[in-house]
Amino acid sequence: MNVEAHRRYTLADYQIDEDCVLDERPAIAVIVALWSPDFGESEIQAMHDLTLVSVQEVRNAGGRPVVIDSSDQARQATGTIWHEDIDAFIYLGGADVHPGFFSDADVDEKMVGVDANADQFCLLSLQRAIDGDAPVLGICRGSQLLNVALGGSILQHIDGHRSEDQAGFVDERLDLEPNSKIAKVLGRQNISVRGSHHQSIDETGEGLDVTAYAPDGTIEGVEHRGKMWVVGLQWHPEEANANAEDRQKIFGALVVQGAKVR
Repeated sequence: MNVEAHRRYTLADYQIDEDCVLDERPAIAVIVALWSPDFGESEIQAMHDLTLVSVQEVRNAGGRPVVIDSSDQARQATGTIWHEDIDAFIYLGGADVHPGFFSDADVDEKMVGVDANADQFCLLSLQRAIDGDAPVLGICRGSQLLNVALGGSILQHIDGHRSEDQAGFVDERLDLEPNSKIAKVLGRQNISVRGSHHQSIDETGEGLDVTAYAPDGTIEGVEHRGKMWVVGLQWHPEEANANAEDRQKIFGALVVQGAKVR
Protein backbone atom coordinates (compact mmCIF):
# COMPACT_ATOMS: atom_id res chain seq x y z
CA MET A 1 0.00 0.00 0.00
CA ASN A 2 1.49 3.37 -0.96
CA VAL A 3 1.53 6.41 1.27
CA GLU A 4 -1.22 8.19 -0.66
CA ALA A 5 -3.64 5.31 -0.24
CA HIS A 6 -2.57 4.77 3.35
CA ARG A 7 -3.02 8.39 4.39
CA ARG A 8 -6.72 8.38 3.68
CA TYR A 9 -7.69 9.94 7.01
CA THR A 10 -6.87 13.55 7.86
CA LEU A 11 -7.54 15.89 10.76
CA ALA A 12 -10.80 16.87 9.09
CA ASP A 13 -12.10 13.33 9.61
CA TYR A 14 -11.96 13.80 13.38
CA GLN A 15 -12.57 17.50 14.04
CA ILE A 16 -15.89 19.31 13.82
CA ASP A 17 -16.59 23.05 13.66
CA GLU A 18 -17.41 23.11 17.37
CA ASP A 19 -13.85 21.99 18.16
CA CYS A 20 -12.49 25.23 16.68
CA VAL A 21 -14.53 27.51 18.93
CA LEU A 22 -12.27 29.03 21.60
CA ASP A 23 -14.39 29.14 24.73
CA GLU A 24 -14.21 28.09 28.38
CA ARG A 25 -13.86 24.39 27.64
CA PRO A 26 -10.44 22.89 28.43
CA ALA A 27 -8.44 22.15 25.29
CA ILE A 28 -7.51 18.46 25.24
CA ALA A 29 -4.83 17.35 22.79
CA VAL A 30 -5.46 13.91 21.29
CA ILE A 31 -2.08 12.83 19.94
CA VAL A 32 -2.13 10.01 17.38
CA ALA A 33 -0.22 9.02 14.24
CA LEU A 34 -2.68 9.27 11.36
CA TRP A 35 -0.16 7.37 9.25
CA SER A 36 2.08 4.49 10.29
CA PRO A 37 4.44 2.53 8.01
CA ASP A 38 3.31 -0.94 6.99
CA PHE A 39 -0.12 -0.69 8.58
CA GLY A 40 -2.76 -2.69 6.72
CA GLU A 41 -6.43 -1.93 6.18
CA SER A 42 -7.54 -3.46 9.48
CA GLU A 43 -4.97 -1.50 11.50
CA ILE A 44 -5.87 1.74 9.72
CA GLN A 45 -9.57 1.21 10.38
CA ALA A 46 -8.97 0.30 14.02
CA MET A 47 -6.95 3.47 14.64
CA HIS A 48 -9.63 5.54 12.90
CA ASP A 49 -12.38 4.07 15.07
CA LEU A 50 -10.42 4.41 18.31
CA THR A 51 -9.56 8.03 17.54
CA LEU A 52 -13.17 8.90 16.71
CA VAL A 53 -14.38 7.44 20.00
CA SER A 54 -11.67 9.31 21.91
CA VAL A 55 -12.46 12.74 20.51
CA GLN A 56 -16.19 12.21 21.06
CA GLU A 57 -15.61 11.17 24.67
CA VAL A 58 -13.64 14.37 25.21
CA ARG A 59 -16.57 16.38 23.80
CA ASN A 60 -19.08 14.45 25.89
CA ALA A 61 -17.05 15.22 29.02
CA GLY A 62 -17.05 18.95 28.29
CA GLY A 63 -13.62 19.26 26.70
CA ARG A 64 -12.55 20.64 23.34
CA PRO A 65 -10.55 17.98 21.45
CA VAL A 66 -7.56 19.08 19.39
CA VAL A 67 -6.24 16.23 17.25
CA ILE A 68 -2.45 16.31 16.82
CA ASP A 69 -1.00 14.11 14.06
CA SER A 70 2.34 12.89 15.38
CA SER A 71 3.24 11.46 11.95
CA ASP A 72 2.94 14.81 10.15
CA GLN A 73 6.37 16.20 9.26
CA ALA A 74 5.19 19.81 9.31
CA ARG A 75 3.80 19.30 12.82
CA GLN A 76 7.00 17.57 13.90
CA ALA A 77 9.00 20.59 12.75
CA THR A 78 7.12 22.82 15.22
CA GLY A 79 8.51 20.91 18.20
CA THR A 80 6.28 21.48 21.23
CA ILE A 81 5.23 25.09 20.67
CA TRP A 82 1.64 23.88 20.20
CA HIS A 83 1.55 22.96 23.90
CA GLU A 84 0.90 26.60 24.73
CA ASP A 85 -2.75 26.26 23.70
CA ILE A 86 -3.41 22.91 25.42
CA ASP A 87 -4.68 22.14 28.93
CA ALA A 88 -4.35 18.33 29.01
CA PHE A 89 -2.95 15.56 26.82
CA ILE A 90 -4.09 12.14 25.60
CA TYR A 91 -1.57 9.92 23.80
CA LEU A 92 -3.37 7.19 21.89
CA GLY A 93 -2.25 3.74 20.76
CA GLY A 94 -0.62 2.73 17.49
CA ALA A 95 2.65 1.26 16.28
CA ASP A 96 5.43 -0.17 18.41
CA VAL A 97 7.94 2.29 19.89
CA HIS A 98 11.35 2.15 18.22
CA PRO A 99 13.67 0.21 20.57
CA GLY A 100 16.42 2.74 19.88
CA PHE A 101 14.74 4.98 22.43
CA PHE A 102 15.07 2.49 25.29
CA SER A 103 17.80 0.00 24.36
CA ASP A 104 21.15 -0.30 22.59
CA ALA A 105 19.41 -0.51 19.20
CA ASP A 106 20.29 2.17 16.64
CA VAL A 107 17.40 4.63 16.46
CA ASP A 108 18.25 5.25 12.79
CA GLU A 109 17.66 1.59 11.89
CA LYS A 110 14.52 1.14 9.81
CA MET A 111 12.08 -1.34 11.34
CA VAL A 112 8.82 -2.72 10.00
CA GLY A 113 5.80 -0.81 11.23
CA VAL A 114 7.84 1.64 13.31
CA ASP A 115 8.06 5.43 12.87
CA ALA A 116 10.97 6.79 14.91
CA ASN A 117 10.12 10.38 13.95
CA ALA A 118 6.62 10.07 15.37
CA ASP A 119 8.09 8.46 18.48
CA GLN A 120 10.53 11.32 18.95
CA PHE A 121 7.75 13.87 18.54
CA CYS A 122 5.66 12.16 21.22
CA LEU A 123 8.57 11.69 23.62
CA LEU A 124 9.49 15.38 23.47
CA SER A 125 5.84 16.28 23.96
CA LEU A 126 5.48 13.98 26.95
CA GLN A 127 8.62 15.30 28.58
CA ARG A 128 7.38 18.88 28.28
CA ALA A 129 3.90 17.97 29.52
CA ILE A 130 5.27 16.09 32.53
CA ASP A 131 7.82 18.78 33.36
CA GLY A 132 4.98 21.30 33.33
CA ASP A 133 2.78 19.06 35.52
CA ALA A 134 0.06 18.97 32.87
CA PRO A 135 -2.63 16.27 33.07
CA VAL A 136 -1.66 13.28 30.89
CA LEU A 137 -3.46 10.10 29.84
CA GLY A 138 -1.46 7.52 27.89
CA ILE A 139 -3.33 4.62 26.26
CA CYS A 140 -1.54 1.44 25.11
CA ARG A 141 1.35 2.81 22.99
CA GLY A 142 0.80 6.08 24.85
CA SER A 143 1.45 4.35 28.16
CA GLN A 144 4.64 2.82 26.78
CA LEU A 145 5.79 6.19 25.43
CA LEU A 146 5.13 7.71 28.84
CA ASN A 147 7.39 5.10 30.40
CA VAL A 148 10.15 5.59 27.82
CA ALA A 149 9.96 9.39 28.17
CA LEU A 150 10.88 8.92 31.84
CA GLY A 151 13.78 6.57 31.15
CA GLY A 152 11.95 3.25 31.35
CA SER A 153 12.07 0.30 28.95
CA ILE A 154 9.65 -1.88 26.99
CA LEU A 155 9.31 -5.65 26.98
CA GLN A 156 9.20 -6.16 23.23
CA HIS A 157 7.20 -9.38 23.26
CA ILE A 158 5.18 -10.97 26.06
CA ASP A 159 5.46 -14.74 25.82
CA GLY A 160 2.23 -16.52 26.68
CA HIS A 161 0.24 -13.39 27.54
CA ARG A 162 -2.38 -14.34 24.98
CA SER A 163 -2.91 -17.50 22.97
CA GLU A 164 -1.54 -17.77 19.44
CA ASP A 165 -5.03 -17.81 17.92
CA GLN A 166 -6.11 -14.56 19.60
CA ALA A 167 -5.99 -11.56 17.29
CA GLY A 168 -7.32 -8.04 17.55
CA PHE A 169 -8.94 -7.01 20.83
CA VAL A 170 -9.47 -9.51 23.63
CA ASP A 171 -11.09 -9.38 27.06
CA GLU A 172 -8.70 -9.22 30.00
CA ARG A 173 -9.11 -9.21 33.76
CA LEU A 174 -6.90 -6.78 35.66
CA ASP A 175 -6.15 -5.97 39.29
CA LEU A 176 -5.73 -2.32 40.29
CA GLU A 177 -3.74 -0.95 43.20
CA PRO A 178 -6.41 0.20 45.69
CA ASN A 179 -5.01 3.69 46.32
CA SER A 180 -4.24 4.46 42.70
CA LYS A 181 -5.89 7.25 40.76
CA ILE A 182 -7.33 4.80 38.24
CA ALA A 183 -8.91 2.64 40.97
CA LYS A 184 -10.49 5.73 42.49
CA VAL A 185 -11.77 6.88 39.09
CA LEU A 186 -13.35 3.49 38.34
CA GLY A 187 -14.48 2.81 41.90
CA ARG A 188 -13.16 -0.75 42.16
CA GLN A 189 -9.96 -2.80 42.15
CA ASN A 190 -10.89 -5.62 39.75
CA ILE A 191 -11.85 -4.73 36.21
CA SER A 192 -12.52 -6.31 32.82
CA VAL A 193 -10.96 -4.48 29.89
CA ARG A 194 -10.30 -4.73 26.18
CA GLY A 195 -6.65 -5.16 25.26
CA SER A 196 -4.62 -5.54 22.10
CA HIS A 197 -0.90 -5.59 22.75
CA HIS A 198 2.10 -7.87 22.44
CA GLN A 199 4.43 -5.51 24.31
CA SER A 200 4.31 -3.93 27.75
CA ILE A 201 6.29 -1.85 30.19
CA ASP A 202 9.40 -3.58 31.53
CA GLU A 203 11.55 -1.37 33.79
CA THR A 204 9.46 1.54 34.98
CA GLY A 205 10.54 5.12 34.31
CA GLU A 206 11.58 7.59 36.98
CA GLY A 207 8.67 8.59 39.19
CA LEU A 208 6.26 5.94 37.94
CA ASP A 209 4.40 3.47 40.14
CA VAL A 210 2.74 0.35 38.77
CA THR A 211 -1.01 0.55 39.37
CA ALA A 212 -2.48 -2.31 37.30
CA TYR A 213 -1.47 -5.92 36.66
CA ALA A 214 -2.71 -8.77 34.49
CA PRO A 215 -2.95 -12.21 36.17
CA ASP A 216 0.39 -13.22 34.59
CA GLY A 217 2.11 -10.21 36.15
CA THR A 218 2.18 -8.08 33.00
CA ILE A 219 2.22 -4.38 33.86
CA GLU A 220 -1.04 -2.84 32.64
CA GLY A 221 -1.04 0.57 34.29
CA VAL A 222 1.29 3.22 35.72
CA GLU A 223 0.98 6.60 37.40
CA HIS A 224 3.46 9.34 38.27
CA ARG A 225 3.73 9.67 42.01
CA GLY A 226 5.02 13.24 41.96
CA LYS A 227 2.71 14.85 39.43
CA MET A 228 -0.89 16.01 39.65
CA TRP A 229 -2.43 13.55 37.18
CA VAL A 230 -0.22 11.45 34.88
CA VAL A 231 -1.81 8.06 34.13
CA GLY A 232 -0.82 5.32 31.70
CA LEU A 233 -3.17 2.46 30.73
CA GLN A 234 -2.02 -0.49 28.65
CA TRP A 235 -5.60 -1.37 27.76
CA HIS A 236 -8.09 0.38 25.44
CA PRO A 237 -11.03 2.02 27.23
CA GLU A 238 -11.90 3.66 23.88
CA GLU A 239 -12.49 0.35 22.10
CA ALA A 240 -16.11 -0.06 20.97
CA ASN A 241 -16.78 -3.17 23.10
CA ALA A 242 -15.08 -1.83 26.22
CA ASN A 243 -17.07 -0.88 29.32
CA ALA A 244 -18.81 2.37 28.31
CA GLU A 245 -19.24 3.60 31.88
CA ASP A 246 -15.55 3.07 32.62
CA ARG A 247 -14.64 4.87 29.39
CA GLN A 248 -16.74 7.88 30.39
CA LYS A 249 -15.15 7.96 33.83
CA ILE A 250 -11.60 7.80 32.49
CA PHE A 251 -11.97 10.46 29.82
CA GLY A 252 -14.12 12.54 32.14
CA ALA A 253 -11.46 12.48 34.84
CA LEU A 254 -8.84 13.72 32.36
CA VAL A 255 -11.09 16.56 31.19
CA VAL A 256 -11.79 17.57 34.81
CA GLN A 257 -8.05 17.77 35.42
CA GLY A 258 -7.65 19.87 32.29
CA ALA A 259 -10.29 22.29 33.52
CA LYS A 260 -8.38 22.75 36.77
CA VAL A 261 -5.30 24.12 35.00
CA ARG A 262 -7.14 26.23 32.44
